[in-house]
Amino acid sequence: MSTFNPIEISYKWDRENFEKAFSNAYTHQYKNSARRYIGWFFVALAQFGVVGALKGGSVGLLMLSTILIFYWYVGKKWLVHKRASKAFENSPLKNTIIKLQISEKDIKQNDTILPWEKIQGLVPVEDDILLYQADKTFYIPSNAFKSVEDKSRLKSLAKEKGKFFHV
Repeated sequence: MSTFNPIEISYKWDRENFEKAFSNAYTHQYKNSARRYIGWFFVALAQFGVVGALKGGSVGLLMLSTILIFYWYVGKKWLVHKRASKAFENSPLKNTIIKLQISEKDIKQNDTILPWEKIQGLVPVEDDILLYQADKTFYIPSNAFKSVEDKSRLKSLAKEKGKFFHV
């Protein structure tokens, strides 16, 4: 018989937590994506285009290269953030209290039960935690835990299950 007491997590899914979740998830996914290397390749090509356009006087190539570089460094994140913000604003969970109960067997949220086998991984980012499940990312802020020990217990449990990924 197990003596593991379930870990209780509770937090409000508000704009502040959404912004922190977006920033942490975007940065983590970007750092661990092959797309960033492909993007760097295209940015390098665009920068060669800028140099070539300046030397050759081609205004069209200069504009295209500048737009590609601007998109890569500024526009891409802004567009993704805008789409995510719209989803947050339309979400039925907006400004609600999220409660999770994590045991050795599963993760419960209200009537929804998610077994550990369906969890892809738990990633600590800064002081918070990202919990990946299929095509969803769950954000757990550090203030959602009743104690630091509960947060440590969650990390230990994830390690035990082979689901802990440290960045």
